[in-house]
Amino acid sequence: MKQSLRNVLRTTLVFSMATTLLGCATSQNRPTLAVVQIPRDCENLAEPVGYPSVEVGASAKVALARHRASLGQANGRLVATRDCQRQQRERYANGR
Repeated sequence: MKQSLRNVLRTTLVFSMATTLLGCATSQNRPTLAVVQIPRDCENLAEPVGYPSVEVGASAKVALARHRASLGQANGRLVATRDCQRQQRERYANGR
């Protein structure tokens, strides 16, 4: 008699645990992922720099100066984009 009562209690316990765990697995109250809209400010800084125009008969020194100026502008945009992205990562890491 004691053995059969023990079996009934054990079976009841197993079924109640199983139904509880199954209920947790199918529950719709799971946390959802937060959707974060990251601003596109940094991408706007990363605009390509166009090639400078070269005219026939123009001085080579003038053409070289224009190319150097364009290269300086492109490098400046790369640095600004990198700084902007670093600041964005820091803001999001701090929860802002």
